[in-house]
Amino acid sequence: MTNVRVWEEPPKMDTGAPMPAIHVSDEGLFVAYIVSEPMFNGDLEEFAIVEFCGVLQHTFGYPNDEALGGHPLYSSGLQFYEFNEVLESPYVTELGRRNAMSFPGTEQHYDKFRHWIVTFHDETLEVIGTTARVRGRLEAVSGLSALCNHVT
Repeated sequence: MTNVRVWEEPPKMDTGAPMPAIHVSDEGLFVAYIVSEPMFNGDLEEFAIVEFCGVLQHTFGYPNDEALGGHPLYSSGLQFYEFNEVLESPYVTELGRRNAMSFPGTEQHYDKFRHWIVTFHDETLEVIGTTARVRGRLEAVSGLSALCNHVT
């Protein structure tokens, strides 16, 4: 049965305007966002950086927080302004089924993939990948700048 739980490790995001930015490369998908409780006392915004590895697919954009109730997994426990993980994801199952149309018997290869839904204020990030981890926090003028300073 599909269930959504909050992944507690990432720092809490600013709920007003977390200004998320993403960077996708062969190494993975990185997201930077403004945290709600900064650890530094500088003049710049403080961003957290989270990395997703083994990314099979991702989307970034709609829905925003006002339309989140229309998301197909909202009734399964999807939370606002959180890093949500979907357990027994129907979407991962569907991706395996689609692949098996051309490559029969490959559905079990999709068991290693996990599904995260990150619900920001103005956009939602969905990631199908194998692992995720918090990479750190830093001060920057923007999410893109934070990624440029952190991702090598």
